[in-house]
Amino acid sequence: MNKQELEQELSGFIGTEAYHKLTLTNLKATDGIAHMAKRAGAFWLIDAIGSYQGDKRIADLEIQFWHLVVKDKKATLYVQEDIGTPKLITQKIGYTDFPDGDWTFYVADNVIMLPSEY
Repeated sequence: MNKQELEQELSGFIGTEAYHKLTLTNLKATDGIAHMAKRAGAFWLIDAIGSYQGDKRIADLEIQFWHLVVKDKKATLYVQEDIGTPKLITQKIGYTDFPDGDWTFYVADNVIMLPSEY
């Protein structure tokens, strides 16, 4: 699956009809995130984001802006308090088959979502 294919599939998700428990973390996922996790094999991404929810710098945020930057099978995952603010946490990922590109996800009220679902 490439970026255009995944973006096309995710473009139809606006809001959510249900919340999904997909991993061992406490995060719930919207319909769009559940679809992305299944289609792109991205349960690891939800686990990674969920693993930082106990960090006080992250947990105290009203909304978390998570970014995944993928290029040539390597990735960087980071979180910001708002767009344009300093990165609070950065994690390098040595290998992924997630599609190349810049991806953004939000976490609010213990729910991970696509920007279109906020």
